[in-house]
Amino acid sequence: MNTRRGHDLAPTRFPDGVRRRLISLDRLREVWADHQARRPDHQWAEERRRFFRRHVLELRTLAGQAEVAAADAARLAALGWDSADIADDLRDRLRADEEALVSMAEECRSGQPLTPGYLDGLARKLPGSDGPDAPFEHTGEDLAEAAAVETHPLIRAAHLQLGCDRALRASSAPRPRALGPFPWAVASLSLIRSHYPPLVMDHRLASLHGEVLSRPSEEERLAGLVELFADLETAALRGELSWTARASSRPPANTAPLAISLHRRLLEHLRAASASLRLVAREIDPDARVSVDAGDVCDDERHRERLDAAAERAMFTRGPGCWWASLEVRVDEGELRLLIAVQDVGAPATGVLAVTADGRLVSERGERDALDLASTDCVTLIPTDSAGERWPDVERFADDVVSRAVGALMTAVR
Repeated sequence: MNTRRGHDLAPTRFPDGVRRRLISLDRLREVWADHQARRPDHQWAEERRRFFRRHVLELRTLAGQAEVAAADAARLAALGWDSADIADDLRDRLRADEEALVSMAEECRSGQPLTPGYLDGLARKLPGSDGPDAPFEHTGEDLAEAAAVETHPLIRAAHLQLGCDRALRASSAPRPRALGPFPWAVASLSLIRSHYPPLVMDHRLASLHGEVLSRPSEEERLAGLVELFADLETAALRGELSWTARASSRPPANTAPLAISLHRRLLEHLRAASASLRLVAREIDPDARVSVDAGDVCDDERHRERLDAAAERAMFTRGPGCWWASLEVRVDEGELRLLIAVQDVGAPATGVLAVTADGRLVSERGERDALDLASTDCVTLIPTDSAGERWPDVERFADDVVSRAVGALMTAVR
């Protein structure tokens, strides 16, 4: 393989599904690039810090070091390491992890070339779960060559992380339960150099990431990793679109027609699903109740907290427009409250929409999350999309969250 020229890494060599994912990602990135060009540069660093803090906490969870409760983790990521009551030594470690990533990003933006010496030094500087990432300390030459591959930035980032994985497999170091900070940092470094946001991992994707890295062939591993990175990068783009930008001279995109059309289809789809669900539920409990409701921005106060939470999980701040549909199922002593929403991304609105979900399960054991969605469990739409073009994606998302939520309810009442 001529990795320097990337002849075997050209996007045209990948399966159709991977190429379509990259095209969709780049269409979203065009909207992001216009938005970011109107944003004051001095605000970038602090906004990116929030993402780096979230990434640090996610990697520690992956490594089995989730010393911070979920509620505290969200607060720490948003407001900083002093915003919650945690042990001083843990706070110092978290701050050091953050500063290492911030320093890396600043060096990248200042034009630091990815030389073998720089990459070897980065491997020593970025801590792993139990100390330095020793297997990567002498991989700088190979990684520098991989970083020079002429291909799509996301393919190059995945190629770099696979290079780290190969080095780890070839070393005598014990195999960790998940890749540590350095393989993720190198991938993000490559993306930042190509003017893409850094990756922010989600611990809920650990099984998928591990499965991708365990596929039998290099081609299968690379294609799977590109797809996973595309989902993570889409989430990062949504998040950075939420950053406030200066007003544009162009009129704002009107998201309402697309959102209303999808919302109407979503409501009809849930009503159709509720009929068969009612039959199944009444086999378990003759008094089971199934209901579907809907609303928009004019009456979202009932669900404001849940809509905000769904947006935060998907890494964005919701904007002024919101169109929601709900499915509620009561069986025996269990109750499911599922909410699916089409929401504006960013305030003021950016022209991008996101379809999100939130599921609450109430049983004799209390109330809990029925879905445990990752940041990638979301459908993102841009101003040039049509309802007919994107409805299949929204339909699949709705079917998936309904299936998962109803499955959780049935398990709770048995």
